[in-house]
Amino acid sequence: MGIYAHIIKDWQKHDPEKVFLDAAKVCFTINAMFNFRNDKRFFPDGKLRHTSVGISDDKGSISEDNENQFVFNIQGVNEEDIAVGLDKDLDFLVPNKRLCSLAYIEKVRDGNTEIIFRFAYEYLKLNPDEYFWFEWDHAFSWDDMMKLKKLPFNKNWCFTNPNKH
Repeated sequence: MGIYAHIIKDWQKHDPEKVFLDAAKVCFTINAMFNFRNDKRFFPDGKLRHTSVGISDDKGSISEDNENQFVFNIQGVNEEDIAVGLDKDLDFLVPNKRLCSLAYIEKVRDGNTEIIFRFAYEYLKLNPDEYFWFEWDHAFSWDDMMKLKKLPFNKNWCFTNPNKH
């Protein structure tokens, strides 16, 4: 089953193609497989609406049996969602930042928290003004990730409050 992890960022600065390129660069850096099937959807104005990539540890294969992997979804900005105030829904995490979930990881579970940590660390290193948010209110900043990197790896890192480290 698993939960979702979201990259939250200011929607006004969002460029889905940059997120895609950053994810590819991160996979190269952490020696992960980046599996893109060229499946893209677009808004009527031609801007990217959604695409996804499979990311897995390079020591395994992309299959149902490999738990050390995840699907990374990248979304474009839906202006209709912004018009109804979706950019204020996450103010409880970081007030007044106009943050939205514009990319997300499917199915965070015990078997893939290590590759997600490696991905999140390198992604936030490239994008320090963004956050990784796990669905039950824990948002990790670049500063949080740097602190966690200095500690022995805890497979439950994403299930704990980053302010308690």
